[in-house]
Amino acid sequence: MQQPRPYRVVFGTLGLAALLALTTPAPAQDTQQYSEDEVRAVFLYRFTGFIEWPPAAVPAPDFTIAVLGADGVAEVLGRLLTGRSIKDEPARVHRISRVEDLGDARVVYVGAAGRDTMAALAAAVGDRPVLVVSSAEQGLARGVTINFVSRDRHVRFEVSLTAASRAGLKISSDLLAVATRVVG
Repeated sequence: MQQPRPYRVVFGTLGLAALLALTTPAPAQDTQQYSEDEVRAVFLYRFTGFIEWPPAAVPAPDFTIAVLGADGVAEVLGRLLTGRSIKDEPARVHRISRVEDLGDARVVYVGAAGRDTMAALAAAVGDRPVLVVSSAEQGLARGVTINFVSRDRHVRFEVSLTAASRAGLKISSDLLAVATRVVG
């Protein structure tokens, strides 16, 4: 089995090392390098602290992050969310295999295996207050709010303010300041 390519952390305020130390063994090397799935999972968790959902949105019993087409991210996120809360609600990850299973998730991440569902996801979400995150080529053009990009073994992200506005989400200027690109 091929070892995951190590990624370095760009977004220093994430506290990636501290969060992953709680869920995974320490890296074998002295430098802190993590798999792409680990970095993306921590980003997904931390994004929630920089997003404001509309007050009119009726909260579900849990703060759910749905993951489609990215089992590795879902696995790491599941370990990371154990015993944690987001927005003062118990946090959980929900692996989905179809857009129809999205339910009341407030964040949905679409990985490589789910890229073909982007149009169906956009239709299913509509203008609901759901943060849609992907790692798709041209993700922002496909209606995603935050899109991961990998450059030089670094996971970075770009943001669409148009998509955020359509969903009724407000994104902190602190998050926008570290994005590689902001459109809209």
